[in-house]
Amino acid sequence: MTASASLQLRSDLAELTRLAVWIGTWAEQHGVADETAQQLDLCAAEAVTNIMTHGAAAAGEIAVRIGHDGDDVVLEIEDDGIAFDPTQAPPPAPVTLASDAVGGWGIRIVMKLSDEVRYRRSDGRNRLTLVFHPRPPAAA
Repeated sequence: MTASASLQLRSDLAELTRLAVWIGTWAEQHGVADETAQQLDLCAAEAVTNIMTHGAAAAGEIAVRIGHDGDDVVLEIEDDGIAFDPTQAPPPAPVTLASDAVGGWGIRIVMKLSDEVRYRRSDGRNRLTLVFHPRPPAAA
């Protein structure tokens, strides 16, 4: 991964603001299209929130890395919580906003907005990799 940067987060929902600012700054510095930057931000927030609320991260530390792989933007999130592979999670049952219980949307959002989702468990750590392909500029 080139032009990469990393950030360590505590397992504390207050850290989501710092994560959003960090991603926004990196995206601006590296000329990432606004649509892709918004997708990065939303996917990162959803994944990190799920780790903080469901992953029971043992050390309370979450490592986030962002960078380029060719033209793609790659976001990696690593934690030491409970093993969970979102690529193998059964798809949630179809619902309407009126009938759906709170929660369950994070994986859907990440899968829909990321072009590739990869998961690996190694040395007691989860590593979620999200890949975003370049988008053509929006027509004026």
